[in-house]
Amino acid sequence: VVSTQSTGDLLMEEDPDLVNDEIEVLQRSCRVDIPRDEHGGVPFFSAQNLKPLLIMCCVMIFQQLTAINAVLADSNRIFREVGFAEPRMCTVGMSAAFLLFTFGSAALTDKAGRKLLLMVFAVLIAFSLGLFSLSGFLRKGLHMALLTLSLGSYVFSFSMAWGSIPWVLSGELFTVENQGRAISIVSGVNWTFNFFTVFTWPLLSDAVTPKWVFLMYSLCMILGAIFVGVCLPETKGLTLHQVTDLFAADSPQYITVVHRISSANESSSGTLRAGSSSRTRGSQPNLV
Repeated sequence: VVSTQSTGDLLMEEDPDLVNDEIEVLQRSCRVDIPRDEHGGVPFFSAQNLKPLLIMCCVMIFQQLTAINAVLADSNRIFREVGFAEPRMCTVGMSAAFLLFTFGSAALTDKAGRKLLLMVFAVLIAFSLGLFSLSGFLRKGLHMALLTLSLGSYVFSFSMAWGSIPWVLSGELFTVENQGRAISIVSGVNWTFNFFTVFTWPLLSDAVTPKWVFLMYSLCMILGAIFVGVCLPETKGLTLHQVTDLFAADSPQYITVVHRISSANESSSGTLRAGSSSRTRGSQPNLV
């Protein structure tokens, strides 16, 4: 029999306090008094579901307040003002860039974390929309250059975070038995505000001109970055059970311990894999 060292043994050797923390988390999870329905699941209208539902509805609202539909609706005018002969083909190219950068965001989501990416790119989107607005106050030459810069920055910023991560979070924040209803509500909120932004864009543009509308959306995204920083928990590296427990426990200290345990587990798993490879390459197994 080949002797192996478990993740728990490694954690106990390297950080005994972390093992005690993990035991405390498990005990606390068992002690949390969560009401159950007749099937043993968490009722839909409970704090454990309503809090993430409210957070996700707000995230979807801010996704639409990135002005994505306003930019797409106004893209022909923007490309025409920049001086492109075929603005429609440029719009097609912009859509292709959205698709390309969205695939690129998949590589960052699990490495950098959902919360960090949403915050950083919300600020960059606000900056891009601010440039859209500023370009409306400049003379023709600078106006064209700034429009081109702001459009490229906007396409990159939206695709890298706000185009995909809200939908990733929709599958992570809810208990399994309530995911269907919760995601349906979140999708309904998303499409409602999609309609709202598309419907109000021409009305607002005619009333106050596009530069002021873009400035309004820019300010909305600054609020979006603040909201994500304050209200959205980081789910990177957590299991579905751990994520739902964050809302059940509702304690900053509990959240910190869970993330610490998750990071340590990833580190110890890497150590185990490295140790196993080392034993395979350079030594004979210990026989008992």
